[in-house]
Amino acid sequence: MLVRQALMIALAIMGLGAIIIWFGIGRNALKRIDRMSAASKKIMAGDLSQRLPVGGSGDEFDRLSVSLNTMLERIEKLNEGLRQVSDNIAHDLKTPLTRLRNKAADAIDTANEDQRRLALDGIISESDQLIRTFDALLMISRVEAGSVAAEMSPIELSTIVADSAELYEPVADEAGLVLTSSIEPGISIQGNRELIGQAIFNLIDNAIKYSGDAKGGEISLKLLRRPDGICLSVADHGPGIPADKREDVVKRFVRLDESRSKPGTGLGLSLVEAVMELHGGTLELSDTDPEKEDGRGLTVSVIFPVKPA
Repeated sequence: MLVRQALMIALAIMGLGAIIIWFGIGRNALKRIDRMSAASKKIMAGDLSQRLPVGGSGDEFDRLSVSLNTMLERIEKLNEGLRQVSDNIAHDLKTPLTRLRNKAADAIDTANEDQRRLALDGIISESDQLIRTFDALLMISRVEAGSVAAEMSPIELSTIVADSAELYEPVADEAGLVLTSSIEPGISIQGNRELIGQAIFNLIDNAIKYSGDAKGGEISLKLLRRPDGICLSVADHGPGIPADKREDVVKRFVRLDESRSKPGTGLGLSLVEAVMELHGGTLELSDTDPEKEDGRGLTVSVIFPVKPA
């Protein structure tokens, strides 16, 4: 009889404990799941600014919410970038397409053979610029997708930089600039020769393009080993880029020259950044002359990591 009473009391205590645990823990878990479900419904409805609730306890629900919130932030950033690229593509391609249409109309309307030939030459020039724009977009997409990663091989970076400097010296001289180079010999890396060469061309071309008003100015090309890696830098003494705009200029089609008075597509630094990400390196922008109040110039540095042999 005593054993039966003790057993009944124990069962009653266990039942009461189970109810308390269900109310105290189970209901709390269900409420958190309900809050996560409500936030998920808003996200699925298109509001990517929503985030899953984080209680701060550091339990499994919080860790799951933090991981999903990080993923949502990435998705929101990519969507915002896609919208911005779409707007910029519409803006940057509408103008050359309009010029193409007008030049084609002029070629049809004119009876003068020389004027017709001139209009057709303009059409070819505009078409070439459009082709270069789409080629740059395709190359950036290939790099970001990693489809060229298998083409990595040991390359002599010092030789590539020296050849690039020699190639662009006449271009800089024609623009009234002086291109100087300081290249540490014997630097080799594992990389893609075509992409690294294109990145160097983009950096030097940008420096020449945006230093064009400073006749007699100097463009400095340097390659050296540093404790944090192998640094290739191109420095000019042009107007430079404000610190608050440097994150924007590496985005596709973003150009500080909003009037589009200078030739270009706004894809040069985007390609350089994609190439550096593929090679595990970084892209850094800084002032060439930080002490000056205006015309500080711009130094673009790409740092390749030092990998063990």
